[in-house]
Amino acid sequence: MKNLNQNDLEHLQDLMGRGNMTADQANVEMVRMARVRVISSSMPASVRKALNSAVKSGELSHKAKSGKKPEVYYHPSFEHLANAERNQYEKETIEALLKVCCSGSAN
Repeated sequence: MKNLNQNDLEHLQDLMGRGNMTADQANVEMVRMARVRVISSSMPASVRKALNSAVKSGELSHKAKSGKKPEVYYHPSFEHLANAERNQYEKETIEALLKVCCSGSAN
């Protein structure tokens, strides 16, 4: 996931600080602002629950992990970016595995 810029992050923090937005809503909005969130490690159950609820309501879309491609949550209008992020992650993972596997055989 591309990091949010400082203004977007501060805007969300301000909305939460004033009580206009919950943490769950902020997590969903962060994905919408960043367009794609790649899930390559575990995430807190409360965050996953909020994102899955947003998928059910249509605010976000989701692609499950498939092979070396990671799980992603994304803004529904940016499926092409989600696909590109997943493909890039898969490519980098395979390249890293090949470097580990093939580095010992060169000696």
